[in-house]
Amino acid sequence: MTGISMSEDIVVNDNLLKYAKWSVMGVIILTVGQSATGLGQVTTSLSLGASHTYAAQIGLLLSVAVVVLIIASKTQDKKIKGMAFGLATMWLIQYGLGEMFTVSELMPLIHAPLALMVFAHGLALFKSLPSV
Repeated sequence: MTGISMSEDIVVNDNLLKYAKWSVMGVIILTVGQSATGLGQVTTSLSLGASHTYAAQIGLLLSVAVVVLIIASKTQDKKIKGMAFGLATMWLIQYGLGEMFTVSELMPLIHAPLALMVFAHGLALFKSLPSV
């Protein structure tokens, strides 16, 4: 009895990768906006807490959307998949820290370096995604 091997041709959806790339750019822009509102809360008397929180919520949703778009595109690039999961995980940790430690004076010592890592990781993922 001979085994029949069926090979499936996997077609990568380039449009979903394009949407993922622009979603990553949105995450990067939101990270910069969050930095501005976070610094504004500390250095000025402006009430920027709501803007900071809304940007965090949108960034979290957008980073999860990046993962969904990349998985749905059926790309076989494990590096891009891993980086997308890494970005969403870092954003989730950042969001969780922001929700848990709103009154701690040590919070900026953790929150700010992690924001820089999210920003750098987002830039690396943006560069890694193919240009369509």
